Amino acid sequence: MKTFILMPLALLGAAPALAQEGPPEKIVIAEANSSMLVKMTTSMSTTTSKVGDRVAGMLIDPRQLRGAQIEGAVERSDHNILSFAFDTIRIDGKAYPIQSRLVSVTSSKGNEGRDDLDQRIRIEGVGIIAFGVHSALDEGAEVRITAWKK
Repeated sequence: MKTFILMPLALLGAAPALAQEGPPEKIVIAEANSSMLVKMTTSMSTTTSKVGDRVAGMLIDPRQLRGAQIEGAVERSDHNILSFAFDTIRIDGKAYPIQSRLVSVTSSKGNEGRDDLDQRIRIEGVGIIAFGVHSALDEGAEVRITAWKK
């Protein structure tokens, strides 16, 4: 019996979906960069968040993984720099370790390239640098990341 292993790169059209033998519940996170869209379910800010604080979101894309939980941590939070990365995806109660890199941000108000203080931002490494004194992302903000198997 053949089952499909979900590979986010394949879902984005970079390669055809691979059919392999194995249990149907097995999900493999690609070893190469995979684009994922995450709706934040926690808020963070340079005035309240500390290094190590946990952050969470829900996958919106790829569509086949929609609803999966994604978790990570704040890596830097000072002045106008807010860095964070996701390290775990939870699918059907199972945790899969990942590494991630931030690609883009849309505030919870729907403003692309702005934080929730309505400031322009730029992506630097795994975080954002706001063109202001402080920065914040509220629950409902959407972030696009690249993620790969740890």
